[in-house]
Amino acid sequence: MHEDLNQYQTAYNPSFKFYDENHWYLKKYAHLMIDKIRDENLKSVLSLGIGHEVVSTEIIRLLQNGISEYHIVEGSKDIIDKFKERETNQSIVMYHSFFENFETDKKFDAIEMGFVLEHVDDPFVIIDRFKNFLSENGIMFISVPNAKSLHRLIGHEAGLLDDMYKLSPADLQLGHKRYFDIEKISALIDRCDLKIESKKGLMLKPITGAQIAALGWGQNIIRALMKVGENYPEISNCMYLEVKK
Repeated sequence: MHEDLNQYQTAYNPSFKFYDENHWYLKKYAHLMIDKIRDENLKSVLSLGIGHEVVSTEIIRLLQNGISEYHIVEGSKDIIDKFKERETNQSIVMYHSFFENFETDKKFDAIEMGFVLEHVDDPFVIIDRFKNFLSENGIMFISVPNAKSLHRLIGHEAGLLDDMYKLSPADLQLGHKRYFDIEKISALIDRCDLKIESKKGLMLKPITGAQIAALGWGQNIIRALMKVGENYPEISNCMYLEVKK
């Protein structure tokens, strides 16, 4: 019995407390992935979910001067209908399916599951299933929040966070079911008989998002934290992985 995905839609609206912060990570993830897709001249892309539409918007732009096919699997019919109202590109193929049930005979050069694995019941099932839809030299793009983000490590050491893997009310509102760290996500990928080709951090975050906002840090600092974070995936707020067979 699958849960009702529509119950989490309020967390994807601009009124959500961490809406802007979530967009930072999604945009960084999308830009790293798009650069790789271009560098490797990948032509077909499959996305798991629509979410905030930040990533899908960037991939759709590639249909104009890069990729030839874009497919999206989404479990919420309401989200698909709203997406189709705004996006009229006929080259986009939509599937209304839960990830666990998805079937296709196609192989894709790129399969992206940015900020997906923290939501699903069994991450192993998802990766192990979708690796079958990856072309021989294809790349699977994965991004997840990091339990051992620098700000969480500091909070734990200061006695403000008793459990590094504890989900916050905001995590639960987004439908998160777990936290990963670099060891956990690496072990999961290894268990699926895949290998990590590259790993990066999306942002080196020394304090909470609320504290960043209160201090009024500008976009120049945000961009610097994201650039520096690329070299420190183990303690960045979110981890970005490029995975192959």
